[in-house]
Amino acid sequence: MDDSPTRRTLLGAAGGLVAAASSGRAASADSARLAGLGDGALGNATDAVPDHPLAPTPEVGWAVETESERPLAKWSAADETLYLGTPTGVSGFSPDGTERWRRSIASVESDVPVEVYPGDGAVYVEGETGLRALDAADGDTRWRYFGDTGVVAGHVDVSLVTPEAVLVREEGLTALAAADGEERWRFEPDDPLWFRPRFDGGTVFAGTIRGLVYALDAADGSLRWRADRSADGARHFSVAGVTDERVLAWDAEEGELYGFDRADGALGWRFDPETDATGFPGTVLERTAYLGDRRTLRAISTDDGTERWRYAAGENVVGWPQFADSTGYVGTVGGVHAVSTADGTRRWTFSTGADAPVYVAGVADGTVVADSRGDAVYGLDAERGRLRWRFGYSGHPRWLPQVADDAVYLATEEGTLYALSAPDSTPVYDAYRTVSSPLGLGVGGLFATALSAAAYRRRRERPARDEEDLTDETADSSLADYDFGDLLADFERATVHEARSPTGERVALASFDPDALSADAFEAAVETWADLDCRGLLGVRAWDGDPVPWVATDPVDATLADRAADLPTADLAHALADAAEAVHRAHRAGVVHGALSAETVFLADGEVRVGGWGLAAACREESGAFGEDGPGEESDIGLLVGIAAELLPDDVLTDDSGDLLDGRDSALELADALRWAVRETARPGRR
Repeated sequence: MDDSPTRRTLLGAAGGLVAAASSGRAASADSARLAGLGDGALGNATDAVPDHPLAPTPEVGWAVETESERPLAKWSAADETLYLGTPTGVSGFSPDGTERWRRSIASVESDVPVEVYPGDGAVYVEGETGLRALDAADGDTRWRYFGDTGVVAGHVDVSLVTPEAVLVREEGLTALAAADGEERWRFEPDDPLWFRPRFDGGTVFAGTIRGLVYALDAADGSLRWRADRSADGARHFSVAGVTDERVLAWDAEEGELYGFDRADGALGWRFDPETDATGFPGTVLERTAYLGDRRTLRAISTDDGTERWRYAAGENVVGWPQFADSTGYVGTVGGVHAVSTADGTRRWTFSTGADAPVYVAGVADGTVVADSRGDAVYGLDAERGRLRWRFGYSGHPRWLPQVADDAVYLATEEGTLYALSAPDSTPVYDAYRTVSSPLGLGVGGLFATALSAAAYRRRRERPARDEEDLTDETADSSLADYDFGDLLADFERATVHEARSPTGERVALASFDPDALSADAFEAAVETWADLDCRGLLGVRAWDGDPVPWVATDPVDATLADRAADLPTADLAHALADAAEAVHRAHRAGVVHGALSAETVFLADGEVRVGGWGLAAACREESGAFGEDGPGEESDIGLLVGIAAELLPDDVLTDDSGDLLDGRDSALELADALRWAVRETARPGRR
């Protein structure tokens, strides 16, 4: 062991940060909304299969340790160069990791990287001594511009890069020729500019801090039109986007969106979301503006300013949505949502299981790349939302991961630059996704319930028996309607079979001795379980108490107890951590398990799920809800610790300060301890 802080010390600090993040979510909404979108009505949705610990790690094609912390990476598809800015300079890397060139350029603030702006065959760099245009091929200086006053002494603020010119903000806008840096024109607005201008079709559009919008000829800076909405109370206008007919301006103070005629600046419409929130327009695409205010994402027609649809994300929406194939991919606190651009219905959701904001960095080759700050970068199947890969890292990037056609570039705060590519399937991952031999699964040592794993629970409400017009055959089925297959387990109080539902779906079906628990206790327990809308729990499909209590669920592959001996230690620890996170989510919903064991942690289609919720407590005539006489949260934590102690080697669970699992106050903190343990023991030079 080295002299670094013990894992226990750092985990304790991390636990405090997690608690602070949870309690401070509402307080941070104002800052979150400035970076993103917001809330709206749910449509028909299919939930995606979420994250799990056995997913492949992407291939690290190459990695570079920079000499400085907090590097800033930007990918330029035009010249296939990755530019890396540091506090001491800038480098250009080829896609294979070769450093093409390096130039020393001191940043204005010594502890932040220089800003880089890729252009056509050039990269523009802001430094202490003005603006430099560097050749993209070799880094040679093409020209330098020292400016007049600048925002900071000796600093020139790049506002916009066009094919012909670079616009810098001084008192107003100054256009410099891209070829030689010579001044082409200057424009001084009535008020200071707000946010960066936009360039489209030979015109520069810019907003000011007092409700003005300008349209300038990009060739000579002449004024094409000026729109003034200060009488409306508009302030801090930023140009959100431009279409063939409209210029969209966003009032950051009032949260309103304005649509101006592109030809003459006449006001076409004004949209007021009528909320207290002031979000930020994420993207304007194909005659639609996607507008956010905290938890609502709205699609606004750019033709007439009417609301086409709204989508309720359930959490604060962050960042800018990314689009591909009629789908918008939106990051939220804790997840990613895929939304149809046609009608706003949800196509899938993905949850990281953490409270960190998730930024969608881009979509390439059918993969959505999302960054959960301080946690990991995720690669998701764009069509279904399934997790393709996960790359964990410490710290966070100063900028979003850069997404190219065949690579993802990530610069961490600690100074490492990674080039990631999609991994091949791993043997462990493939085994979980293809295994087909189900096993009898015990619940709490009292009975077996062969219950399933699904991405989210897919509850099917069981209609009353006297309803005639039933639309869900499985929901109104009886035990006799199922086609029984092989006997999976025969326990004292239950039998478990493979079965086919009345609609032909493969399920696991457990039937119980009617003397094992009362009908009321059984129904209450299963309904509580089915109502748990938490990631990582087994989903209940159908149940009834006639002629005996029975439960049908999605099919499973194996229990963790059955597979533990075959798993590498790291995979086993991650599986237990994933189970602990699922338990933590149930605790937040007010439900405890009370009978956790390695037999109630299931593996299904490559996922880790926890089952048996409420049934063991029902057999003991106890309640699974907080505040009553049933088992408490601490009982679940103790049971999880016992499972880990039974399955994991002692040297993984201890460090200089003792047992890492001892004294954990929540299942989430326990999950962090398990992941930290295997990460630390895997480091070179450690045990």
